Amino acid sequence: MRTKYIHKKAKKLSIFGSITGLFVILLILGNVLNVNAQTDEFANEPVSGTFETGLLAETQTVATPFAGEFEMHIQHRFGLIENGLEDVFGIYATSNIRMGLNYGITEKIMIGYGYTKEFKLQEFHGKYRFLTQTESNSIPVSVALYGNLAINSQDKSVFGNDYKFSDRLSYFSQLLVAHKFNDNFSLQFGPSFTHFNKTDSLVEHDKVALSLAGRARVSPSMSIFFEYDHPLNIDDMREYTSDQNDPEANLSFGIEIGTSTHVFQVFMSNYEGITPQRNTLYNKNKIDDGDFLFGFNILVRF
Repeated sequence: MRTKYIHKKAKKLSIFGSITGLFVILLILGNVLNVNAQTDEFANEPVSGTFETGLLAETQTVATPFAGEFEMHIQHRFGLIENGLEDVFGIYATSNIRMGLNYGITEKIMIGYGYTKEFKLQEFHGKYRFLTQTESNSIPVSVALYGNLAINSQDKSVFGNDYKFSDRLSYFSQLLVAHKFNDNFSLQFGPSFTHFNKTDSLVEHDKVALSLAGRARVSPSMSIFFEYDHPLNIDDMREYTSDQNDPEANLSFGIEIGTSTHVFQVFMSNYEGITPQRNTLYNKNKIDDGDFLFGFNILVRF
């Protein structure tokens, strides 16, 4: 049993080692290809349009709203497609939805609030982009820090005995590192940390995860994208010896259509929780088993 677990862990670390290595290789290649593509006039200008919006399927990006700009988000997840036509590939199944509002305090600082149907989660979040890639690649990446606080607003009876308000709280933080290779392709890497003050039985309170996301423009208004999230099962962080409640990885892929005031994303994903810490710690939908669902995001700027 132990040998099987070590093999499983080594396989997961190998997968993510490959993903991290791919990101580094593409970053170096992008710098080489762009060296001769810059003009002195614009060499130190910050790049624009690394991503169309601050949300790509299930993950945050380094993008933030303009100063003084509001963004309204509608995020919807249908049920799993496993039942086929019985529930129209999950469209008639139990669904989850989140509505949120973001505001750009400055060009680099965002704050926001959202409410998710599942577990009646109220979420307060913020993002600070403290590095922005330049056209000359003198600053080769854009870097942002994202964090949120979620409050489970269900009746206190669901938290069991010895209830405290802090039992409702969970946290998520992520460092986002992105590079725009050219006008059509961007890639982002992001380590994250999740913490729940109170979890279900035999579920860890803390989880470190890594994500990789990319977007490729196929027309002036349309792009295709992917996103992969991988929770790390680190022995030194384990509270329990059993690995039966370890969360599963997520794969998302879809299309994005953008205008000056709206962004529409339609995709397939393993995640159904929407709020990132719920997804990171509790996802049981397996990529290998085809546990996918349809989802869409709508953003409106004003």
